[in-house]
Amino acid sequence: MKKEFMLNEIWMLTIGASFQRANVYSTECLDSDKLKFRNHLKDFIINLSKSYLHEPISEDQHIENIYQIREHSKIYKTILTNGELNFGVCQKLLNLYLKYLWCLGYMELNPPHFPVDRIIQTKLSIKNPYSWTQMVDEEKYMEVINMAKDCLKSYNIDSIAELELFLYQRR
Repeated sequence: MKKEFMLNEIWMLTIGASFQRANVYSTECLDSDKLKFRNHLKDFIINLSKSYLHEPISEDQHIENIYQIREHSKIYKTILTNGELNFGVCQKLLNLYLKYLWCLGYMELNPPHFPVDRIIQTKLSIKNPYSWTQMVDEEKYMEVINMAKDCLKSYNIDSIAELELFLYQRR
């Protein structure tokens, strides 16, 4: 019962952070439709996250999983601003959810990436941070991920997920 409570709480934090500035819903969207969509999305992401719990996921598979979330969102195209969630919102959803699972000890391995947002880009000294809410594909996202990989040795940290936690705590 405690674990289910925590999983619900981290989902609420995840959806709030991922949707807060993203202008996800169309103007005529009903609250009941939003709720159905969020519940459906929750089930999809929880199911997807199970593949990360005990075995390593390749970077290519991780990117594909982000695209799967975007594709899945099209089921609710009539209530979404652009008929789907964009890549930036999808990466934030999956990466933040995985980060919470990992930090709570529900995942044995580090997540392959971290949530790309303005905070981490600023911490990585990216001069003109990309708007994560406007990312339509993995190009800008991977630029940030690769910059983080380049910083690992200078911080003496083994993974970009650990680097993001270290940098995030120092804000």
